[in-house]
Amino acid sequence: ERKVHWVSWDKMCAPKRDGGLGFRDPEAFNQALLAKQAWRILSSPSSLVARVLKARYFWDSSILATTCPSNASYTFRSILHGRDLLREGLVWRIGDSPRVNIHHKNWIPRNGYMRPLVQQYIQGVTKVADLLNSEGTAWNHERIDEMFSVSD
Repeated sequence: ERKVHWVSWDKMCAPKRDGGLGFRDPEAFNQALLAKQAWRILSSPSSLVARVLKARYFWDSSILATTCPSNASYTFRSILHGRDLLREGLVWRIGDSPRVNIHHKNWIPRNGYMRPLVQQYIQGVTKVADLLNSEGTAWNHERIDEMFSVSD
């Protein structure tokens, strides 16, 4: 026979030295766990849960781009809450970058804000691919120096 022991929020938030679990912010911890579920859906699209949720809620887009329909289940709404946290920390891995928007996507790998801090707009230069040389094999340093600050 197994006994289930419930742990109160007070016990969860108590320091470990006092016999608690040491959670400082249970709401943030919960959102992080939900973000992990959103990441699993994103990174394992062939899993059963990803296929079921995609068929039901975001058949024409991805988990990152979908909105929450009014008839969404509590589970899906919760995963979208985690997805919002996930989106803040995602960074595009740059290859030839035909899809990554310079101004609206996280693509600069650094702590904090992952978009350009200071930028000069150049007509027709909107994608990271536009910052590459004509062969697409290296950065166009002149264009980059013209558009961005040294810190970027």
